[in-house]
Amino acid sequence: MKFEIKSYSHAVGEFNYHIQLTPVYRQDVFGNAKVMKLTLAYVSSKIEELKVRIVEIRAGPDHLHIFVADCKNIAPCRLIQQLKGFSSFMMRKNHWSLFKSYLWGDKFWSESYFCWL
Repeated sequence: MKFEIKSYSHAVGEFNYHIQLTPVYRQDVFGNAKVMKLTLAYVSSKIEELKVRIVEIRAGPDHLHIFVADCKNIAPCRLIQQLKGFSSFMMRKNHWSLFKSYLWGDKFWSESYFCWL
């Protein structure tokens, strides 16, 4: 996909992020296709709610890559906080039985993340 410099009312540039999130303890929770599908759905719905464009989203067995564009109005740390908080809450609330053998406690995501601007 080709990115282009956009002109906004008070800014010019690209506002694209490559984000990598890892489940707590780096467990292979996304080896379960249902867990992967549900997590991707929750993350995607939050991204759309925040009015950010998804370029691509992919999951490995123990991590998630998200490529987003048009992120001018949201800081990377705020976007990641929203994605991790919402998806973790929804997964633990509605689908705990699918991954409780991999994760314990009240966390779904590790505290760290990777973001390339």
